[in-house]
Amino acid sequence: MPSASNYPAPRLDSRPVETFTATLGDLAARLDAAVPAAAGTRFTGVALATDQVRPGDLFLGIRGAKAHGARFAAKAVEAGATAVLTDAEGAALVPEDVPTVVVDDPRRSAGPASAFLYRDPAASMTSIGITGTQGKTTTAFYVAAAAGLQRSGTIGSIGTTVGDDFFPPVLTTPEAPELQAMFAVMREQQLSTVAVEASSHALVLGRVDGFAFDAGVFLNLGHDHRDYHPTQADYFAAKALLLTPEHAKVGIVDIDSHWGRVLAEQASVPVRTVSASGSTAADWRAEQVELRAHGSSFVIRSPRGERVPFSTQLTGAFNVNNILAAVAALVESGRELADLAPGIAALPSVEGRLQRFDFGQPFTAIVDSAHKPEAINAALRAIRTTSPEGRLIAVLGANGNRDAAKRRMMGRFAAMLADVLVITDDNPYDDDPAEIRATLIDGARSSSAEIVEIGDRREAMAAAVRMARPEDTVVILGKGHERYHALAGGEIAWYDPDVLREVIEAR
Repeated sequence: MPSASNYPAPRLDSRPVETFTATLGDLAARLDAAVPAAAGTRFTGVALATDQVRPGDLFLGIRGAKAHGARFAAKAVEAGATAVLTDAEGAALVPEDVPTVVVDDPRRSAGPASAFLYRDPAASMTSIGITGTQGKTTTAFYVAAAAGLQRSGTIGSIGTTVGDDFFPPVLTTPEAPELQAMFAVMREQQLSTVAVEASSHALVLGRVDGFAFDAGVFLNLGHDHRDYHPTQADYFAAKALLLTPEHAKVGIVDIDSHWGRVLAEQASVPVRTVSASGSTAADWRAEQVELRAHGSSFVIRSPRGERVPFSTQLTGAFNVNNILAAVAALVESGRELADLAPGIAALPSVEGRLQRFDFGQPFTAIVDSAHKPEAINAALRAIRTTSPEGRLIAVLGANGNRDAAKRRMMGRFAAMLADVLVITDDNPYDDDPAEIRATLIDGARSSSAEIVEIGDRREAMAAAVRMARPEDTVVILGKGHERYHALAGGEIAWYDPDVLREVIEAR
């Protein structure tokens, strides 16, 4: 499996080798916009930011939170852009001699324009879009593993994989021009499958516009992004956009949760339901589930009555849900169920997702990216269920500058399952770290867990390691695959597995 452990430089460009060309006149016709005077002007790429412009690009002038992107059109032209796509407000900001296509909403046109230039690259492979508060990354890798890692791609929060190649992450779901360009790269590499994490932001902001996934997967809905989505209903509505005809041909919905059952009833595309709890109301279900500390086994039953044994090296009941959704999506997109089991069994781990490390220590050491209440609950419950002996020692912090409402719940859920909870810092940014820690501790107080507060993250991890006895489990929560620690003075290089190794070796 491609590894992001040290962010290797990609062997491929993030745009295709083949040069694609389109004219503004053809683009205007595709977008149902007025044909500009310079209709014959050609462009060979699409860019949303001036630092991404390459010679021959179409520059997208989109209104931002602080300024209209069209203000930077002249700079984009200096960098090599041949034309601009913007709205009427933006057109007034573009130099008069720069060819311009005017549309009502350039952000919503970014996907269709990019897909048009690259000749609809997603149509050349099976594309699976995945949304949910947690599980998107793991499910994407299960899709790729089941379909064959060498001929599959993933796009998500830990980066983009193209077979064996890897591109570091920028956004969970890239902006539409980068997404479509990467699809074109995957087409050149003759990949057969791509799995894309479709965040709520991406769905609302049109990053996955311009094509429809062969299958759209809805996993779950927890508490997150309330700084962007005012209410849980708003958050759900954003996620539900994936299961509309504009974005997916068929929906795969996990009905082991309330929001999944709601979406299964109201989705505007054909829906296949899944249940890892074995609900007979589901089209796809898991049976004979056996959870172990180092993996799980179960039988998947299809709507056609097929029953195929599956196994995974990843632990936790939620991973049974993730596998079931991944498998259902692939089969509903044309794959054979029995062909998918070997790839699932062969996947050793997903970076930062209940990832176990052996640095010679006598206890179990795990790194997990859980930083939302439900994800913390699921991760710790999986560890507690499959490793009942010994204490569970958890290290937890919470991000600053966002969604402060979830911090108390994070502390509460962690303390419900941990024997020892070490509260520390995790990307406080400009917020007061002590205040963040106090809120986490306040949420944890009602439990019987031993609570320790150590602001310095390295010292917190070292303290957890020193406490651990041979039968114990130490889990470092929050960062997972991240390579930075964001403080008030800026970001510093940081990778939890590296720091964990260092404090274990110094124990």
